[in-house]
Amino acid sequence: MSAPAIHVAEYVILAFVCAGVAYVQRDQLGVLFWVLLVAPDLGLIVAPALGPMPGGGLLPPRAVPIYNAFHTITVPVLLWVAAFVAGVTPWPLLGWFIHISADRALGFGLRGPDGGQALI
Repeated sequence: MSAPAIHVAEYVILAFVCAGVAYVQRDQLGVLFWVLLVAPDLGLIVAPALGPMPGGGLLPPRAVPIYNAFHTITVPVLLWVAAFVAGVTPWPLLGWFIHISADRALGFGLRGPDGGQALI
């Protein structure tokens, strides 16, 4: 099995595990779960305001840091830890984890400086 196939398989598994945990914790998710499930891509709506859309699936270079910030697993992990320390339920963050995992499983990674797919 190739490295990219293993990478995709890992994210498929992660997405399903997170979805399973979300199902088990469904009474504690609330609206925030659903917001975080779709919110990372809402930044694509404001991308044209940050510069001309180059076309071909590329983002304007000024939109790349915003896109990447919402599509890296680091931010929800840090928020999960902060919620745990603060005694707040972290379960709604599963929506964000599912979104990122599903993106990676479908081959959508972070963006490079030119606005194109840089990493899977």
